[in-house]
Amino acid sequence: MQINEYFIHISQQLSIFQYIISSEIIEDIRTSSEGFIKALIIFIDGSILSFREYVSTGIEPPIKFTYSYHYYKNQNLIFRYDNAPHHKEISSFPHYKHLANESVISCLPPTIDMVLSETKDYIHPLES
Repeated sequence: MQINEYFIHISQQLSIFQYIISSEIIEDIRTSSEGFIKALIIFIDGSILSFREYVSTGIEPPIKFTYSYHYYKNQNLIFRYDNAPHHKEISSFPHYKHLANESVISCLPPTIDMVLSETKDYIHPLES
């Protein structure tokens, strides 16, 4: 898969997600199979997903060298996935997830599809 195809997939997933009211996406293609994407997504209840990935699509599945998906509302963390080299005690190191209660748990590297699906559990359309 080419990096531009990967970025198109992310854009398509965002475009069909019904709770998004605004999105700002920056793509930086480094090679035909490597690039950086950064986005700020605002949902109908005011919650925000900020994410970034530096990824290589040269093999399947793509390899995310660095990533962070930070979902929050009213400046309060709901969850965050990342692979910064912290929390060596976590069995899935360097991949882990921060929860609202400040705990850190083991996880696999998420995809944008998985993260958007998870946000559905927290979005409350009637709130603003």
